[in-house]
Amino acid sequence: MAAGRNFRARRRAMAGAAAMAAALLAGAIAGAAAEELVQRAVRNVTPPGMTPGPAVTGPLIREEEPEPPPDAARWHRFSLPETTDAATFKVKDQLIRISGVEPPKRADLCKAGNETWPCGATALHSFRIFIGGRDVECYYPAPQGQADIVAPCRVGKTDLGLWLLTAGWGSAGHYATEAYRKAADAARCARRGIWRDTAADGTCPAR
Repeated sequence: MAAGRNFRARRRAMAGAAAMAAALLAGAIAGAAAEELVQRAVRNVTPPGMTPGPAVTGPLIREEEPEPPPDAARWHRFSLPETTDAATFKVKDQLIRISGVEPPKRADLCKAGNETWPCGATALHSFRIFIGGRDVECYYPAPQGQADIVAPCRVGKTDLGLWLLTAGWGSAGHYATEAYRKAADAARCARRGIWRDTAADGTCPAR
């Protein structure tokens, strides 16, 4: 009889301990859930005398770091670049075309009366003579994988695009400035370079 009473007492004690453990676990889970719902207070760190920022009502979100901006345009210098026509340089695997100028192709022929002359080769030869082994500088941002670059170029303080158009070794292209277009028109009217045998079209002042 005594053994039976002890067994029932132990059973009641174990049941009570299990109930207490279950209650503690439920409380812990509820507390964790409440912690997730209650946002941590945001400390105001605005210095005295400055307008505080807007109130934060939601969770703080870390923004992804933005990509770095592309390199700014700058002057790139080249020593003895290869010239493929009167307005194009080849530097390693890149072609650099002088902006605003449409030069004759190297194999182009121009008419002079009833004959033709190698205006493309002559323009290229004149361009090479003018550069004369000096360094060439072109202004553009770092290339992002493109093989062809269109850019203004210079030798010393001389704008190569303006020099070519003034000498008549090309026509004004898509990116030509107003100064480029005026130089090209003046060369055509003066019949310089590729325009040397161009017939008057009524757009030039009387000579």
